[in-house]
Amino acid sequence: MKKRFYGFLLMTLLFSTTLHIPASAATTSPTTSNETADDFVEMFEIANYTAANPYILVSGNTATVMFSTDENAKVSIRGSATYVKTTDYTMDQELTLNRLKESNQLILTVTTEAGVSTSYPITVKTEPKPKHQVLPKIAETSLSSSRRIDS
Repeated sequence: MKKRFYGFLLMTLLFSTTLHIPASAATTSPTTSNETADDFVEMFEIANYTAANPYILVSGNTATVMFSTDENAKVSIRGSATYVKTTDYTMDQELTLNRLKESNQLILTVTTEAGVSTSYPITVKTEPKPKHQVLPKIAETSLSSSRRIDS
C-alpha cells in the first residue's frame, strides 16, 4: 500500500511539474556552428590576451589566469593571501590560483629574460560561499552505538 501511494505521489508531482515548465525550458538542443573545430579553438586563442587584459577562468574559489607575452618571460601573481609564480621563461602563461576570497585585488608581474619587470593590477571575483553549510550525516551503526558512552 505504501509503495502504491509513493508511486501515485511521484506520478502526480511529475505530471504537475511538466505542466508548469515552458517548452523552451524543458528541452535543450546543442548549439551548432558551421565553423570547424580549429576555427572554434582560434576564437579562444591565448594570443588574444595580454598581461594587461588576461583571460581569467573562475571555478568556485579557484581561478586560472592565461595570457601571452611578446617575448619569453616569467610571471608572478601576488595578493594579500596568494603568491604564485612560474619557474620557466615562456611566451604562453598560465597560472592557477587556489583558495581565493570572493573579491581579490592582485598584482600580476611579468619579468623578461632581460630583467625588465612590469606590473599590472587585476581583480578576480569568485563565486560567493554558500550560505548554508552542508554537514555529513553520521549514520548509526552497531559499532558506533556500542562504543558510545551516554552520561
